[in-house]
Amino acid sequence: MEDTVKITDMYMKILSPLSDEIKLDLISKLSASLLRKRSRVKSLDTNLFSGLSGAWEDDLTPEEETELIKGSFRSGSTRIIKEW
Repeated sequence: MEDTVKITDMYMKILSPLSDEIKLDLISKLSASLLRKRSRVKSLDTNLFSGLSGAWEDDLTPEEETELIKGSFRSGSTRIIKEW
């Protein structure tokens, strides 16, 4: 495993001849991309359920919805169990 070249080492070989100014610019762009990812994940966490608000569109009460679901159960009618 130690003989394999790490991807970061490959990048360092490519980037080493660049000027310090360009390297600093790359560092700032990489840092900014990491910060954007963190804020995007945080906003997804906080807005997960707010986007679903109002998605269910019918006039049934929760009790009516429960009865509708219970009425759709088909226990025992979807498979045939053979006796031995």
